[in-house]
Amino acid sequence: MLLSTPTRSLKHEYATYVDFEIERYKDSISRSSLLKLADDAVESLRAGEQIELSELVLCDAVNELIMRRLKMPAYDKWRRNRLKMLEQFRRADHWGLAATQHLSDEVRPQEHPHVVVTGPHVEERTLYLAAHGAHVTAIGELHEEELVTKVLVAAAQAGLSGQVSGCADGLGEWAPSVPVWAVIWHAQVLDDLSPERRARVLTHLQDSTVAGGVHYIEGVSPEARRTPSICALIADYPGWQTPADTGDGVIVLHKPRVA
Repeated sequence: MLLSTPTRSLKHEYATYVDFEIERYKDSISRSSLLKLADDAVESLRAGEQIELSELVLCDAVNELIMRRLKMPAYDKWRRNRLKMLEQFRRADHWGLAATQHLSDEVRPQEHPHVVVTGPHVEERTLYLAAHGAHVTAIGELHEEELVTKVLVAAAQAGLSGQVSGCADGLGEWAPSVPVWAVIWHAQVLDDLSPERRARVLTHLQDSTVAGGVHYIEGVSPEARRTPSICALIADYPGWQTPADTGDGVIVLHKPRVA
């Protein structure tokens, strides 16, 4: 898990982005296609009068061919594109966040950077918070590996790979490597869990959250707040600050600070 990785230089982020895309391409083609690519690289090196064909030289030549095939931008162009992407990512309306939801205000990612996101909006919330300075772990279920990969790809393209890590083992299997300030999730995440596993997951999330931290639970309409299931969910947070009814489809629970 890369949750505690410090923010890295832009050139480091660019190199990470390039490596990430190259490896994705290699994984997407057949072995015979990869061998053909290596043959093309050898021919290119020989045409350039490269005398020593070491494994490292050949690997670099293959990577250069892949970069050209993918039409990957040079560093300066990538850096300009990144600034435009970050400007978009920081806007709540870009991700469909209502003005009343105040996600960045509740989470305060620049002050308390370690955040966990799961649920149907994992991509949007992860990239939004990372663009605001958070270090985010995006958690998907076992069948959502492609979704988690999509989040990591978008993070690499925006130069945020040092701030975003992914876990596709499911919320029940996730274990933090550092204390967590905030957990962003959706009420439906617990819908399909047995009562025993539901209790275990909630306890795990609460124990992983530092004193003063927040749980930001989406997908709870004003009507749903009065249903037995949501009342039971709030009751499963003993000692946490009871949420006010803001009417925005969100429950925000605050873990008490240590006196």
